[in-house]
Amino acid sequence: MRILLLNQYYRPDLAATGQLLADLAEEFMHRGHEVHVLCSCRTYDGGGACHPHSEVVGGVNIHRVSATGFGRKCHAGRLIDYVSFYLLATWRALWMPKPDVCIALSTPPFIGLVGVLLKLIRGSRLALWTMDLYPEVFAAYGMMPPRSVVYRVLSAVSRWLYSHASAIFSLGEVMTARLVAAGADPARITTVHNWVPGESVRPKPRESSSMRRSLELEDQVTLLYSGNLGLGHELDTAVRAAGMVDGGSALRVLFVGNGTMREPLQQLAADLSISSISFHPPQPLENLADSLAAGDIHLVAQRPGTEGVIVPSKLYDSLAAGRPALFIGPEGCEAARIFRESQSGMVVPPGDVDGAAEVLRMLVQNAELRATMGRNARAYYEGKFGRERSVNIIISLIEKPLSSPSPHMEKAPLSPPSPHMEKAPLFPPSPHMEKAPLFPPSPHMEKAPLSSPSPYMERGQGVRAPAAKGETE
Repeated sequence: MRILLLNQYYRPDLAATGQLLADLAEEFMHRGHEVHVLCSCRTYDGGGACHPHSEVVGGVNIHRVSATGFGRKCHAGRLIDYVSFYLLATWRALWMPKPDVCIALSTPPFIGLVGVLLKLIRGSRLALWTMDLYPEVFAAYGMMPPRSVVYRVLSAVSRWLYSHASAIFSLGEVMTARLVAAGADPARITTVHNWVPGESVRPKPRESSSMRRSLELEDQVTLLYSGNLGLGHELDTAVRAAGMVDGGSALRVLFVGNGTMREPLQQLAADLSISSISFHPPQPLENLADSLAAGDIHLVAQRPGTEGVIVPSKLYDSLAAGRPALFIGPEGCEAARIFRESQSGMVVPPGDVDGAAEVLRMLVQNAELRATMGRNARAYYEGKFGRERSVNIIISLIEKPLSSPSPHMEKAPLSPPSPHMEKAPLFPPSPHMEKAPLFPPSPHMEKAPLSSPSPYMERGQGVRAPAAKGETE
């Protein structure tokens, strides 16, 4: 079978979508399929770098078009990159050997329309791997009012695109609900969770991290954010909260990555005189495990209103690295549900600076809590996620008629937490929070002999921080 994979970025580019696509492409090739990738020669961050226009890597045929490369620094430059890639990719796809199946991702938005064209003109089948939902992202980021004419037109384009897809791969239950609301046929939607590209991350002691040693962090507890500093991530709350943890002296904060929010965050840290926050360039895949090990606590964030529209890739990095997480994001999103279910992360609403600061103080002071939550994280990742599991789901659907869903595909909600995961230890109550019990007792979960019940826990809800002032529980 000849398979065309369509996305703006591909390995060795640092974009997460390109890294994940490379894992899928290589597995297709190992199973005897002819695999072609159509992408841009430009890099995710922009600049003058340019990948080879044509090469074969690991048996995968890579075709790169000469799109513009302004990168992610401004909306106008990104739009020009999108348009140039649309035009050149469409022309190139029509002159390539006919694919039996085209799998299109969602960068740039609506690139699946090239797959629709291949279906209508050349009879190829189309599958959509929805990393982000459009035009919903535009509304969530405040770029476009949902009632505007342009938004309604783009929504109609999405419905038409979904109607031509024989299979749609969603990143979670919340995204699936949004897809159905947008007009996609639920019978064609399959949940396929992301994973750590190349399964390159396993738990490592922090002492083994060369990045940690180079920064001379020594025994200081470190909060790490690793990934894109984009509009989809609410990071102001974390910066403000870090400055409240003993004046910032008890905690080091590392932001590893680039994006449109990097300069505003640097300015915010400077305005608040927080010297414990530092910013570092993104790390290549081969250094990812080392940089993730530098953090004692991982920060994952999501902007309000993006529930089911995006799923932060940092979620999977944190779980695979076996680190506890502070998640700052909306309650109803996929990441919040997973962190609660896995008992590996604490959930704080965006804007609740006091709540985030209290969670950070708690984690800074309690090494046993951090260790237990970290072990829970890795156990959950191994039990629920991973490259082999997700890639097999996609390939099994592509290798059979796409109109007949595979009986073993994940359609139902994720199952209850593994009985082998440990129960997070207790810690002292907050003076300004309502006291609530921890989790229902389980004979399989280890209870650490710490102090009184935490105000941050709700029965059956996993690890959770208090609601923001005025929020309804």
